[in-house]
Amino acid sequence: SRSPSAARARCGSRIRPALPTLVRPALALGVLAGTASAQAPSRDAAPLLTPKPVFVPGLYETESRNSRFRNQGVTSRTCFPSADYEAFRRETLAQYETNPEFLEGCRLGDSREIPDGFAFAMDCKGSKVVLTFHFGKDSVSSTTHTLITDRPEYSSEILTLSRRVGDCPGQAP
Repeated sequence: SRSPSAARARCGSRIRPALPTLVRPALALGVLAGTASAQAPSRDAAPLLTPKPVFVPGLYETESRNSRFRNQGVTSRTCFPSADYEAFRRETLAQYETNPEFLEGCRLGDSREIPDGFAFAMDCKGSKVVLTFHFGKDSVSSTTHTLITDRPEYSSEILTLSRRVGDCPGQAP
């Protein structure tokens, strides 16, 4: 079973008009990098406790759209068996960290928490990629921003929306 490789949006929300192709990756990279003006937390400060995003394992109906091919969406049904949000995040990153073909051409950046999910960046031969995952009770969405460094006009974004439709085969209800 595979985790989704691309997407974004919350259950019931509409797809927003796209930002210019080169602006989206820059904004996403800026979020991942943080701001230089942010102050370091005090050593005595208590960590902020925020609720983790909600994830429910099961069978999800997905639709993916590539910004370069807007009228050619792809739909599928995929089992997301991860026990919870933390397992989903850990398993998704492990797929990249342990794949020899990926490691041969790409370098995985740090993962960052966002209020409703997580994001991470990859530096690959000829491209830079930022993946962002968002979670709702019965939805997972992600966006994959790909910047083709030598040919930015061919850069794209893939949006995948996934809605839970039931249990995976063999999964206890």
